[in-house]
Amino acid sequence: MGNYEDDYKKLLDDRDRSARTSLPVMGTDRLLDVNEEMAADFAVGNPVVHTERREDRHVEQAERTDTRSGGYALGWVSLVFAIASWFIWPVLMGATATVLGYMAYRQGARGLGGWSMAIGLIALALNLLIVPLYYAIT
Repeated sequence: MGNYEDDYKKLLDDRDRSARTSLPVMGTDRLLDVNEEMAADFAVGNPVVHTERREDRHVEQAERTDTRSGGYALGWVSLVFAIASWFIWPVLMGATATVLGYMAYRQGARGLGGWSMAIGLIALALNLLIVPLYYAIT
């Protein structure tokens, strides 16, 4: 058991020595009052360096970026469906454009989603209301 205690004391001494000689990171002046994990004490050869933990902020920002880009991509796809609904299969393409436009609107692409919903709904309504009236008259 005495061997482990000596090794632990040696690791602590090495850590304190490396903390005094290493350069500060992220604008901190002192590294001696760092609150680190216990596992870092046993990592031989790797000095403990204090850095601010900002991983959560970067992950959250990356997720927001992915969501926005996913919303814009979906918005453009729904806009293509909405424009195509004026020329082919207005009921199917108009309904699809409306649903995809709503999904894009909810994911952050408000302009593209709104236009897609409006154009898709107009094509759908015109086909369901105007076309039967045209055939009823002729």
